Amino acid sequence: MPRILGLNPLAVLVAGLAFWMVGALWYGALFADLWFGLWGFVEADEARMEAVMAPAMTAGLIQCLLFAGFLATALKAVKAEGLTASIKWAVFFWAGFVLLAQAYGAIYALQPVLLLVLDASHTLVGFIVMSVLLSVMDSVAVKD
Repeated sequence: MPRILGLNPLAVLVAGLAFWMVGALWYGALFADLWFGLWGFVEADEARMEAVMAPAMTAGLIQCLLFAGFLATALKAVKAEGLTASIKWAVFFWAGFVLLAQAYGAIYALQPVLLLVLDASHTLVGFIVMSVLLSVMDSVAVKD
């Protein structure tokens, strides 16, 4: 498999798609009502949300692909080899960057702490899934 910047593009693509699918499951089938309520949305907001659904889902997919690329690059930089190391580093990166960034909403925008828990747990699961796929598909997609 040809590499781009030392990464396996197929592994990055699969990991990004998987993260996107975790989000669809998380905010669709599992916790849609909770998420909707925590944001304070009402039924009148549904039509507005449906009108922007396609562009939002497309932007979300691009974001997930970028997350996968950056995670693969970070795992390569720390020379994470194997499944356990990949997961440990992914959790470390999630806690140090993603969780702390997501906490701004709870700290400064007075968003409910439960919303932070919901969003942070989604990204944690997503990072673990991506690290597993990157590791299984290509030793963290970083073989030189």
